[in-house]
Amino acid sequence: MTEESIIRFEHVTKQYDPGDPAVLKSVSFEIQRGKFYTLLGPSGCGKTTILRLIAGFTEPSEGKIYFNGKVINKVPANNRQVNTVFQDYALFPHLNVFENVAFGLRIKGVKGAALSAKVTEALRFVNLSGYENREITEMSGGQRQRVAIARAIVNEPEILLLDEPLSALDLKLRTEMQYELRELQRRLGITFIFVTHDQEEALAMSDEIFVLSEGTIQQSGTPNDIYDEPINRFVADFIGESNIVKGRMLRDFEVEIAGHPYECVDQGLNDGEIVDIVIRPEDLEITSPEKGKMQVRVDTQLFRGVHYEISCYDDANNEWLVHSTRKAAVGERIGLYFEPEAIHVMRLGETEEEFDRRLESYEDGAGQPAQGGGGSHGS
Repeated sequence: MTEESIIRFEHVTKQYDPGDPAVLKSVSFEIQRGKFYTLLGPSGCGKTTILRLIAGFTEPSEGKIYFNGKVINKVPANNRQVNTVFQDYALFPHLNVFENVAFGLRIKGVKGAALSAKVTEALRFVNLSGYENREITEMSGGQRQRVAIARAIVNEPEILLLDEPLSALDLKLRTEMQYELRELQRRLGITFIFVTHDQEEALAMSDEIFVLSEGTIQQSGTPNDIYDEPINRFVADFIGESNIVKGRMLRDFEVEIAGHPYECVDQGLNDGEIVDIVIRPEDLEITSPEKGKMQVRVDTQLFRGVHYEISCYDDANNEWLVHSTRKAAVGERIGLYFEPEAIHVMRLGETEEEFDRRLESYEDGAGQPAQGGGGSHGS
C-alpha cells in the first residue's frame, strides 16, 4: 500500500447467497487520499457493493480491505472514518436543517457551543448559511442534497461515499450540482468516492474513474485516459459515443478498415492481427467524397442543438456516427476525413493488466516493438 493510499482492496469477492453468482469477483484496487474517484458502470455491475464494503455495511466473502494500512474486514460501520450520502438523502422530515446536520454529533455526545460551531461551519461549506431553521419539507431537491452532504462532512470523515446522489435531480440542477460537488471536494480536501451510471457525470467530476462490468474492473484511469484509450469494446461503448468496427493491423502504424489501409499511431501489435477500431464521432469531418479518406452514404440525420448527429454507412456496411456542425442530406454520398491520431486500436480480449504489461515490455525495448506483440497503443 503506497504512502498516499487510504483504501486498498486485495482480491475482494462478494457473494451474497451461496450458489448465487458473485457480485464482485476478485477485485483489487487502491484509492489515494484527497482525490475524487468515480465508480462507473451499468446497474448490477458491483459499484454500490464496493461502496457498502468500504462503509462497513457488508463484509467481503473473500479477500481483504485495508484502511490506512490496516485490515478492516470486521470493523463495524460506526467505527470507520467514513460517511455516506445516499440516493434518497435519508433526511429526517420531522427535524429542521440544523437538527438534521447535528444528528450524528449529538449521538457522539457533542453539545452546546461546540455542536453549534460545527453545524454552522458544515452549512457554510455547502452554501446553506442562514437555513438552519428551515424545515426539510421546504427545501428543494438540490438544497436537500446539500443538507445530506453537510450532515456527512460535519463528522469529519476521511472518506465521503456518494451513492448516485444526483439521479433524482432534473438535468439543469444535476449539472449545477456536479460543479458544486467537485468544488466542495477540492475545498474539503478529503477523498470522495462517487457512484454513478452516468458517464458524462464521471468524465466531468473525477480525478480517476473505475469502469465496472459484471463484478470486475474493466479499466481505471483519468477521464482522458478512459475516453481516449479505452481498453476494450465495453469501455469504448460505455464511455461516450463511439464508432467501433473490426480492423486488421497490417504493420506498425498502418491498419486496415473495411478493406482499405489507413495510417495510425499504433505499433507493437502482430502483423495481420484482427483488432477492434474506435473512432469517436467528433473526430470525423465531413468533406466531399474525393477529399475524404473514406466514402459513405448518409442514412439518417438528427439535429442535437450544438451539432448534427449523422448516421452513415460505408461500402462494407459498417455504420459510422458523425457529430458535425455541417448539415448533410439523407441519401447523399459524402467523404469522411480523420487524422491518424483519431484511430484507436484495441487488442481483442485484452485485460487492463495485460495491456499494462504490454506497454511496459515496449518501453523496456528502448523504443523498438517487443517480440510477441508487446507495444503501446499510443493513441
